[in-house]
Amino acid sequence: MSSRSVLVLKGVAWALVIAGLRVDSAMAASAGCSGLAALPPVFEVGQGMQQDVRSSVAITRLAVGDPKVADVTPGGNDGFLLTGVGPGATSLMVWTACSTSPRQSMVFVRGKATALMTDAAAPPSEDPLLPSQVQTDIRFVEVSRTKLKEASTSIFGKGSGNFLFGSPGTVPGVTVSPGTVGGVVPAIPLNNNNFNIVWGGGSSKVLGMINAMENSGFAYTLARPSLVALSGQSATFLAGGEFPVPVPNGEGNGISIDYKEFGVRLTLTPTVVGRNRILLKVAPEVSELDFTAGITIAGTTVPALNVRRTDTSVSLADGESFVVSGLISSSNIAQISKFPGLGDIPILGALFRNSQINREERELLMVVTPHLVQPLAANAQLPSLPGEQLRNYDPNFLQLYFMENGNFDRRSGLSQ
Repeated sequence: MSSRSVLVLKGVAWALVIAGLRVDSAMAASAGCSGLAALPPVFEVGQGMQQDVRSSVAITRLAVGDPKVADVTPGGNDGFLLTGVGPGATSLMVWTACSTSPRQSMVFVRGKATALMTDAAAPPSEDPLLPSQVQTDIRFVEVSRTKLKEASTSIFGKGSGNFLFGSPGTVPGVTVSPGTVGGVVPAIPLNNNNFNIVWGGGSSKVLGMINAMENSGFAYTLARPSLVALSGQSATFLAGGEFPVPVPNGEGNGISIDYKEFGVRLTLTPTVVGRNRILLKVAPEVSELDFTAGITIAGTTVPALNVRRTDTSVSLADGESFVVSGLISSSNIAQISKFPGLGDIPILGALFRNSQINREERELLMVVTPHLVQPLAANAQLPSLPGEQLRNYDPNFLQLYFMENGNFDRRSGLSQ
C-alpha cells in the first residue's frame, strides 16, 4: 500500500472521530435540554420554608407571578432556592440556555398551621415499627384565693327608754347588756361573723360596738392522672364523685334516683403519626357542686353544677408539654349599707354604715405531657407498690417508743 493511501485512511479515521465527538456533544446537549423537563410541574412548600431546586442545564432567568406568595433566589448556574412567603398559589417560569421558551410550573404555599397539620396527618401505616402506645401525664392545678373585709358600728344608749343606732348587719348571737333600765336588763346581739369591740355598759349610759373583720383564704388543688392508651383509642379519667338526683319513674307515680358525676374528668385520644410526633385530642372538664343555685325536687335539694370544659387538639413530640386549658377568673364585690344622708357625712358617717369588700380569684390550668411507651419485659422486675415498705411494718416497743417519729407521709414505689 502506498504512502498516499495510508494518509487518506488516517484522514478518514480522524474525520470519523471528529464526527463522533460532534454527535456525542449533540446528544449531550439534547439530553441536557430534555433534563429541564424533569422539573416538577407543581411545587409545594410551607410558609417560611425553603426548597433547593437543581437542573441539569444552565438557568438564565427566573420569575414568579406573585412575590407575596413565593420568592426565588439563584443558586449558581444550575439551581435556585424557592422560598414560601405567604399562603396561596402562583406561577414559576424558568428560562435555560437551550430553549427560548420558559418552563412553567405552579407553586402552592401552605400556611404554617396547615403545613403542621398536613405533616402530622401522614398515615402511620408506612412504618410497621411505629410505637402504638402512648402514656399521657396530666397535671390539673387549681388555685383559689379569697379576701374579705368588713367594718361597721353599733351604739346602744339608755335613758328613760332604750335606743339603738348604727350600721345594719348584726345577727342574733351572744348578747351583752349595757346595764339595768327600769328593772329590765336589755341585751344587744353581737355579730358572730365579725370581731366585736365593745365599750361602755354597766353604770354608763352608752354601750358602743365596732364590728370588724378581715378574712383571707387560700386553696390549692392538684390532680396528676397518668393514662395509657393505644394509638387512635380513647382513655377517660374521673376524680370526684356522684350525687343523687330524684327523677320521676316510668309510670309517673313514683320517684327513682339517678346519679350524676362531678369532679375532674378527662377524655383523651392520642394518635401516633410519626416516630416522634403525637396528635393528641384532649377534652378536660372540671365541675363542682353549687348548693346556692340548686333546686328542690320531692323535698330533696339538688345542687347545681359549676362546669368548666374545653375540647382541643394539639401536636406534640415525645416528652413535650403543652398548656391546653387555662382559666383565670377574678371577682371583686364591694357593698356598702348605710343610713341615707347620715352615712355620707365624713368621719362621723362611719357610725351609720356597714362597708364590705369581697375579692375572689381562681386560676385553673392543665398541663399535658405525652410519652411513647413500651411494656416492660416479661421477666423484668416491677417497681414496688406505694407503701410497700410499711405493709409489714411492726416495730417493737423500744423502736416505737424511742425511734418512731410518725413520718409515714413519704411517697415511694410507683407513686414517686
